[in-house]
Amino acid sequence: MHSARQILCLCTLMREIYVLGGVVEREDLVAGDRPGNSWLQYHADSLPHTQQDWDIFRFVEKTHWGYYCWPKKLMLYAPYEEQPKDLIPEEMNESEKIIHDHFSDPKFINQLIEFLSLEDRKGKDKFNPRRFCLFKGLFRNYSDAFLPVLKPHMDRLAGDSHESTQRCVAEIIAGLVRGSKHWSFKQVEALWAFLIPLMRTALSNITVETYTDWGTCVATACESRDPRKLSWLLEMLMECPLSGEGGSFVDACHLYVLQGGLAQQEWRVPELLHRLLIYLEPKLTQVYKNVRERIGSVLTYIFMLDVTLPNTLPTKSPHIAEFTERIVSCLKPLLEGEEEIQNHVVEENGVGEQDERTQAIKLLKTVLKWLMASAGRSFTTPVVQQLQLLPLLFKIAPVENDDSYDELKRDAKTCLSLMSQGLLYPEQIPLVLKVLNEIAGSSSWHARFSVLTYLQIMVFYNLFTMLSNEQAVQDVRALVIRLLEDEQLEVREMAATTLSGFLQCNFLTMDVSMQTHFEALCKTRLPKKRKRDLGSVVDTIPSVDLVRRHAGVLGLSACILSSPYDVPTWMPQLLMDLSAHLNDTQPIEVG
Repeated sequence: MHSARQILCLCTLMREIYVLGGVVEREDLVAGDRPGNSWLQYHADSLPHTQQDWDIFRFVEKTHWGYYCWPKKLMLYAPYEEQPKDLIPEEMNESEKIIHDHFSDPKFINQLIEFLSLEDRKGKDKFNPRRFCLFKGLFRNYSDAFLPVLKPHMDRLAGDSHESTQRCVAEIIAGLVRGSKHWSFKQVEALWAFLIPLMRTALSNITVETYTDWGTCVATACESRDPRKLSWLLEMLMECPLSGEGGSFVDACHLYVLQGGLAQQEWRVPELLHRLLIYLEPKLTQVYKNVRERIGSVLTYIFMLDVTLPNTLPTKSPHIAEFTERIVSCLKPLLEGEEEIQNHVVEENGVGEQDERTQAIKLLKTVLKWLMASAGRSFTTPVVQQLQLLPLLFKIAPVENDDSYDELKRDAKTCLSLMSQGLLYPEQIPLVLKVLNEIAGSSSWHARFSVLTYLQIMVFYNLFTMLSNEQAVQDVRALVIRLLEDEQLEVREMAATTLSGFLQCNFLTMDVSMQTHFEALCKTRLPKKRKRDLGSVVDTIPSVDLVRRHAGVLGLSACILSSPYDVPTWMPQLLMDLSAHLNDTQPIEVG
């Protein structure tokens, strides 16, 4: 590869640029999608279709320009007519002619392709950026001079499903697309007339070993490129990515490749993102796990720019709020009623009609994949929209950590964990606590238990924000103490653990009112054993009294456990209070 580096160095060639005047906007410029930068975005109805249109268009390759501000002088490449003419052999210097002669020689190209398509390290080879740069430099400096001799090899490589040959053609295509940046419209049009069917063939032969190479190929080809120059590629990738022709694996790979291209364009392709969302929404009920996971990842990028920031206009790209509203309406069969949600969907695409509940479960699986994918990649947490789905997730998520649980329950539990770690703004905290309070009144003790685990993580991840809101602190305290008197033993014990943690990190403080409350609960009187019905099989101690007494013991225990390394002034008295319950009935004595 040393020779490749040397050729790359020789291929360095500066293009003419000129200063574009007239990019003038108001001084109080606001970031985001606005009329002043709309001309940079992809509009399918206004793409150039002739050389004249191509030259009139003002292409800006760098994606970051225009969204926040403009440079003092926006430097663009000159039109094709003002660019240096394509090199011809008579005008080349010695080094340029050596490269031209070798890469025009069919025998040399045959040996080169044979070498580049060799397998080097089985299972470890990846898309090679140096080889990409080699071809990029060749096609940038010598235009399409080498294309006729390369075409037969590219056709052959694209039709071969072997890993090394697929990787080789992917590296050539990426270099070709990037190297054609300054070609004339006629050359570019002819290039895509050749590349589109070639890429369709190659993508139909995609394999487990090569799908990442094709994703890298398309992402590299689209990096720092004006999307209006790549309309042929983007439109081809948008054509029915979930056609089902090659099975679920090929569908997932096509989405992955499309995602790589659109992600590079960021804010400049809102039209394509809207079209993709419209295409995907009816297909969210996919039953294949790999396709669901990929759709979830693609949705993350579709909504990536839906971020609320100061002095920033709303994006023209799809909005999470509108999407969530449509999703929640489709999930109503699961939100309504107390019936347990079972993962009873068979892993195959049935032909017949399925009831609303089954469709909703399939939809929920994809939504969970989206929530999990967006947790680690999104710029912000869509708290308000996620709150609409929280009751459903609490309803599904299991309490125990058991790998034997099905995908739906495991994903719901993972989603709750990730969502609880999200950053909350001060105005969002009351909204979250309101929903948690509502769920804490659910008839499902699993949901009430999960509220406490969610609350623990949420408070610890947003500790200082919540400490600055005294009302939020009091609401959390009231919620924990309320669940400390829950009828379900597991919920009471988790409430005690939660209380102990909050006291230990000084989120809550052990004050006289708390101590008095727990001591009063501890003194709840239970009937003596001789007064019970000895013939009864079931213990007749009133459940409310037993729960209150147990809640008091758990509360005092939580206070003591919150200070493992010191002895506060209140601890001796609490220990004395607890000693009176050593011989209480189960489960109090082990509390």
